[in-house]
Amino acid sequence: MSDILHILNGDSTRQIIEQTDISGDLCVWRDVLSDGPTVMDVGSTAFWDTRAAYMSNAFEVSEQEFREKAQMEFEKITAFADYKEVVLWFEYDLFCQINMLAILHWFNQQERGDTKVSLICVGREEGYEKLVGLGELPPEQYPHLFSRRRIMGTADFSFATDVYEAWCSPDPTDLETYTLLPSNEFPYLSAALQSHFRRFPSAQTGLTEIEQKIVNLITSGVQKERQIVGNLLRWQEHYGFGDLQFFQVLDRLDPLLTKTPQIDLKPGFKDLLANNTPVRSIDRDYFLGGTQVADWQWDTQKNELASGRD
Repeated sequence: MSDILHILNGDSTRQIIEQTDISGDLCVWRDVLSDGPTVMDVGSTAFWDTRAAYMSNAFEVSEQEFREKAQMEFEKITAFADYKEVVLWFEYDLFCQINMLAILHWFNQQERGDTKVSLICVGREEGYEKLVGLGELPPEQYPHLFSRRRIMGTADFSFATDVYEAWCSPDPTDLETYTLLPSNEFPYLSAALQSHFRRFPSAQTGLTEIEQKIVNLITSGVQKERQIVGNLLRWQEHYGFGDLQFFQVLDRLDPLLTKTPQIDLKPGFKDLLANNTPVRSIDRDYFLGGTQVADWQWDTQKNELASGRD
């Protein structure tokens, strides 16, 4: 057994790191905690039951397959005491930031003994004009990333627990503190959380930011599902979502769309848009973290969350 356990943000990162001379055992985090309901007690029976039920419903993966790919992989993390160091490899976007915080929160609840926990979180990298993820960096750059990893201290673990607790809260305004007081140790968190707030329906239009982008694409003539999702993948900056997450948002807009097979807006929806009337017919009975989306809306004029109930 190696002295180091690497916890990776995805299988693509695993494929790259296997091309390097970096030693250590590899583990991949395969859950999507930025979507669906979450439980504060990461790794508990309630946590995995909640996540398996959500993933099987949202992404058409069986509960058994999810448990085999995600829960059983997590078992490697529970053996962390066998290692001298655990290294987390994550990125700047919402997808990665929430997963990263959940894992750090879990470590905060453990007796870590002499095992060090360190973090590599990429985003603003020398030689790149835009934010980049691990999959956009060549294998030869990974040893440099590894050499600059930051050892997590008590304050880091406590901060992660505080943020993850806010993520699991039914009141999403608990998260606003972490956008107003950005962390030097977690420099990408503020922007990631701000993108999260824009996933709540706008008080002005009734649409989330992603839904509004889909509507804009359709009205501009992009009317095939895969083309729409391809545009969303290139458009996103701080979400870090995969195609399945964007297909899920597109499915949520079904009541407003016609598919014959080209996608278009229903006449009634076009009338709402023309009259600047907020859309109220989209099912918001779903959770992001601990928050039911139907209870909240995003005021795009004030840049703040507000109650979505009349």
